[in-house]
Amino acid sequence: MPHVVIRCFKAEIPAANLERLQQTLTQLLQQALSCPADAVSIDLQQVEPALWKEQVYQPLIQPHLDELLRPPGYRY
Repeated sequence: MPHVVIRCFKAEIPAANLERLQQTLTQLLQQALSCPADAVSIDLQQVEPALWKEQVYQPLIQPHLDELLRPPGYRY
């Protein structure tokens, strides 16, 4: 049962892009983790750019840099 949380800068994202994103991620997770589509859940949380360091980088990324499947190419 994969549950993916995506945090990104707050932006206007067209519904078609959101649909394509969830379909693509669902298909990738199905293939990589051998799970059915109905087992996948995806949460998109938009964050104000000025709050990224405080709300995302420091509590969620920085403490786990060595454990992330893909760490970011930036640091604060």
